[in-house]
Amino acid sequence: MSLQIIDELGFKEAAGHEVLGRVSIADLFPKSRNRCGIYLLQFSDGTYYIGQAVDAVRRFAQHRKNYDTIAHYWFQRVTKLQLDSVEQQLIRQAEQAGLLLTNKTFVTNVVGETDLDLLVSPAEQQTWVETGSELTNDGIDLSQAVEERAKVKYRQNFLQLEQHRHYPQLRSLLRAYIQRGLPAYKKTEQAFWALSCLPSTNKATYPRFCSLNVNGMEVLVAGVEKKSQEPFVFTIVSGSMFPTATEKHRFQKAYARVIAASDYRAAGVDQFVIHFRSLEALQTALEREPTLRKSIREMNLRLMRRGGTVYSPYHCFDLVADVVRG
Repeated sequence: MSLQIIDELGFKEAAGHEVLGRVSIADLFPKSRNRCGIYLLQFSDGTYYIGQAVDAVRRFAQHRKNYDTIAHYWFQRVTKLQLDSVEQQLIRQAEQAGLLLTNKTFVTNVVGETDLDLLVSPAEQQTWVETGSELTNDGIDLSQAVEERAKVKYRQNFLQLEQHRHYPQLRSLLRAYIQRGLPAYKKTEQAFWALSCLPSTNKATYPRFCSLNVNGMEVLVAGVEKKSQEPFVFTIVSGSMFPTATEKHRFQKAYARVIAASDYRAAGVDQFVIHFRSLEALQTALEREPTLRKSIREMNLRLMRRGGTVYSPYHCFDLVADVVRG
């Protein structure tokens, strides 16, 4: 089956090369040949990796320094301008066809051990996604453990947000989202998810109350349109949210302004961004729609399995303490 998929991806199974034990493929790509394109690696455990290279020989050597189990190699020439789009397309096509990929971006499932496994076992992760049952935090309270200097960094931002007329509704919404949408949210706080307070993004037009970030992307953003002073909120969910067009239409009619496909690199092959009509609309949907809760869990777990958040320096401990522990 894998050989058929390889052919369908355009790599042509018969044109591949056995490379187990090799440290260079310079003989396969003389300097007179075009070395720019997309490559497919097969590891000795039966997993695969799709990547792009301006220089195939140099890129293989880089991989080989980290992995000595590369068993097979395929390559197809692609122009430099098309590398990003073709790589993304082939990764999504390969995963949908059932190829077991070790890629960390553009894929739905992260294969192998992850940093998150050290805090929450894979079995616990799977149970949480399927049932939503709360995971133990083992009495952890990060705000009581971190140094005061880490907490005061965004304290003025929090005190300002706290005075906003929409803060009570925002606080209630954040509590519902964090408790229902983040696994072992106290254990994973700051390392795997971060909540910013009054970030400067789009400050001139759509200033934000907050942004909840997992791994390298924002999954929940709330703020206010500066011109109308009306709140806005959007969230990113997995594709399981809308199994049919009828369900999508029903949900949009009940809660949403806009539902659109999104294309974050880290979020996998199936993702939607939902712009809700109001803060209240999202909170109501969280309470009434189990499919929404599950799609949020799916999205956040897949992001956490990719690694910790790059937004930890912007984490507002005071906001989290008030929302979750208050």
